[in-house]
Amino acid sequence: MLDLLREDYRAAFACPECREPLANCGDRVSCGGCGRIYRACGGYLDFAPSIQVKPGLGAFYLEDPLHVTRYERHTREAFLNVMGQNWDTVLTDLDEDEYLRAHLEPAEGPVLDLGCGAGRWTRTVTEQVGSGRVVGLDLSTAMLDLIRKALPDVCAVRGTALRLPFGDAALGAVNCSNALQLLPEPRAVVREVSRCLRPGGVFTGFTFRQAERPASRYFQQQHEAAFNVRAFSTSEIVTWLSDCGMELADLQEPAGMLLFTARRNPLLT
Repeated sequence: MLDLLREDYRAAFACPECREPLANCGDRVSCGGCGRIYRACGGYLDFAPSIQVKPGLGAFYLEDPLHVTRYERHTREAFLNVMGQNWDTVLTDLDEDEYLRAHLEPAEGPVLDLGCGAGRWTRTVTEQVGSGRVVGLDLSTAMLDLIRKALPDVCAVRGTALRLPFGDAALGAVNCSNALQLLPEPRAVVREVSRCLRPGGVFTGFTFRQAERPASRYFQQQHEAAFNVRAFSTSEIVTWLSDCGMELADLQEPAGMLLFTARRNPLLT
């Protein structure tokens, strides 16, 4: 199965448990360090075979095969309106794409779309850097099935954001659009992204900011509880980036959303 990974980014992959290189074993890959085996499942490598999607309506909507096809045009729009106070369409799909085109300037190496879902932003990333450099990672098998059909030239893998299946300083860029709020231990996720980025590598993200008005924050909190997600303060996102060696390059706050770009300090090794 490793033969399906293009040669130019094959070496970037590593065991998510011990970070040692992987070896091809037919329809699976094995770790030369700890001996773990990762098998192909549904046409993609599963680097998190024992990990389940966390509970909550948010995870259900992203995992249910009957719903995932409706997510982009229905559920996502409603989610942005409540979580991001986007009632007046302050941020449009075109705005999101334009932000990536303007700020995703990777260093040398593969580009990871973290929490790629069905490929909404993966497609834009691919247009920006070419499909030969892009890896889409998600924990939802239903979403991975969709992205494999929509973008068959993109390498899709199943994995957890807390233990990415890449070596240290292996990636040229990471994008995480509309996903950080869903991920467990988001601060640890940011640290893991920094570990995998090459010096000078870029991290672009889109997530949600805690509402300042009490009424807006109340409805946002109801969404957080029901969907098992969370909004962030601007200061904590900026602090997390700085603490793990990334320099903030751009920060925008349309309505109740956060769009940011950070670059891993080129002086770090």
